Amino acid sequence: MKKAFWNNPWFIVPALVFLNIGLALLLFVPYGAEILYLNPFRAEPLNTFFRWVTRAGEAPAFFVLGLIALLWRFRFALLITLAGLIILPTSYVLKDQIGTDRPITFFASIGLKDAVVLVPGEEMNGGQTSFPSGHTTSAFALFGLCAFMVGRRWPLLAFTCFWTAMLVALSRVFLVQHFLADILGGTALGLFVALLVWGIDRQYLQRWAVLDRGLLAKRAISDEQ
Repeated sequence: MKKAFWNNPWFIVPALVFLNIGLALLLFVPYGAEILYLNPFRAEPLNTFFRWVTRAGEAPAFFVLGLIALLWRFRFALLITLAGLIILPTSYVLKDQIGTDRPITFFASIGLKDAVVLVPGEEMNGGQTSFPSGHTTSAFALFGLCAFMVGRRWPLLAFTCFWTAMLVALSRVFLVQHFLADILGGTALGLFVALLVWGIDRQYLQRWAVLDRGLLAKRAISDEQ
């Protein structure tokens, strides 16, 4: 049962394109300019849209998709849980050790806080916990795993997973919670976690036949080769 990293092009290819376009933009866009550029767009319905989209990178998304996975295959639910357990301490340690300013803190330090248009009702995170974006890391890890699970059988679903993860990333900039560099770091870290956890599944968990069962099926259909 093989399902390598590259066997999920509908998620992996656009994710890598997104990452590389973002890295290229870092060469030309001054630090923080992306926040100011989005000022005119912070209005309805985009404000509400991105406030809802960003929740797909939070703990309840892991819980809901974990429950769905539990109905499908026990090991898929285990993989989602494992990804969450890896992301939580890793993101915390990186944020603490790297210690870059959140956007609102950065703009206040250079006297441009009033130049930033904020989304009404959005609670602003301050301090030095900006890099990497935890929401983006979670989204790309979680939805990357979901794309790996569906594989080539449902390309549209895998592509939807990419779009969801990307919109979560963009929401963090739109909501003035992170910079472009932060979401790119989160994208790379999330992809790494997804690959790591999927590798653990390929190497170890598939050996346990009982984990290939779910609550709604006695035995799951074998993965596509």
